[in-house]
Amino acid sequence: MSEGVSAPARAAASTIEALMFALRAGGTALAYPHARRRLSELSEAQLHEVSARLQKFQPNIARAWTPVEVEFLVAIWIDLHG
Repeated sequence: MSEGVSAPARAAASTIEALMFALRAGGTALAYPHARRRLSELSEAQLHEVSARLQKFQPNIARAWTPVEVEFLVAIWIDLHG
């Protein structure tokens, strides 16, 4: 691979879906290493996608995340990316 700008890494679709499934439990799911690992694999664009999806959960699936909860998720993602 050449030096310089490279395309940002992206998580596999299966990783995103596994993370979404775990996050149905709410922010407490972020206490688990597997959820943090999956979150750390997301690109910034994928983080935005996940954040939007969390706020659109249907009541028969899970409680929709509040903007404050999403901010917490983003803060953890930033921390994981150093």
